[in-house]
Amino acid sequence: MKLKQVLRNAGYSESAIDAAWPGWWDDDALDSPSAVTELRFAVSRNLGLDPRFFFDSEDSPRFIWRDEVHFKHLRTESDHEKAALSSFGMSIGRICLTCTPGGGSVRSITAFDLRNSILVNQPFVRLVDLLGFCWAVGIPVVHLRVFPLSAKRMAAMTVRIGDRYAILLSKDADYPAWIAFYLAHELGHIALGHLSENTAVVDMEAHDGQGSANDNEECDADRFALELLTGHSEPAILPATEKYSAASLARSSVSAARDLKIEPGTLALCFGHATGNWPIVNASLRSIYSQSKPVWKEVNKIALKQLDFESVPSDAESFLLAVLGSPA
Repeated sequence: MKLKQVLRNAGYSESAIDAAWPGWWDDDALDSPSAVTELRFAVSRNLGLDPRFFFDSEDSPRFIWRDEVHFKHLRTESDHEKAALSSFGMSIGRICLTCTPGGGSVRSITAFDLRNSILVNQPFVRLVDLLGFCWAVGIPVVHLRVFPLSAKRMAAMTVRIGDRYAILLSKDADYPAWIAFYLAHELGHIALGHLSENTAVVDMEAHDGQGSANDNEECDADRFALELLTGHSEPAILPATEKYSAASLARSSVSAARDLKIEPGTLALCFGHATGNWPIVNASLRSIYSQSKPVWKEVNKIALKQLDFESVPSDAESFLLAVLGSPA
């Protein structure tokens, strides 16, 4: 269909186009001007596009949210790529918030207070505890499986609509400690007031290990995350001896976890940040956790139980289900 080709020419991935395409559409509807018009509006809503793009025959799409998103760790992304990701994420965030009842305010909550509230019932702060907190206060957390462009380098995104927030994760991992840090970091952006109304923060993946050094907001969100997960904004987890192995790191992390009140996988990651010995850390995670499994599945399993799809049109429901990697 011509509309799909227009989107392909604009750089959209096939998975994004398929996800945005409403389930009610049938090629027989091509003969109905009203159905074609509704199709254009439905796809525009899902992708965060100005629908006039489909009517004016322009070469470049008009993005609704392009100037309301702040990017961290940018490298070579073009303005077009940033705008596509911005509008896509803001659209998903708006749908998620419509499907999620409001909760309590999290602005100005401290990492210290949130950590202590979790430790009342748990030995340390885990990913599942952070997810439970977010949903309890009306912050939907989902893990994206579809992206607007073929190249995906986003780690996480936090959206603010009015006085509410949604967190969109995209970093893949087989162990929860990695995603717990990204989620805690996004909570830091919210609690520290880094988002004004109807804006978003996009954290791109940093590959040089120095991604936060020149960004005060990123440094503050990192410190918030570390204090929430470990009790210290700058934890120093160093080896007791010069010789250590993945097996010994795993044993030490598990045995010290309850006394330090730090989840074993998080302890291993802190060791990695202190030493830079990521091969040992990654190998230790295989022993710390009973099994390796995609964390996104657990995140979205919880999300699908919490989201109230009766609050949104069927087009938005099918779009969000596709984006979360769930069959409609």
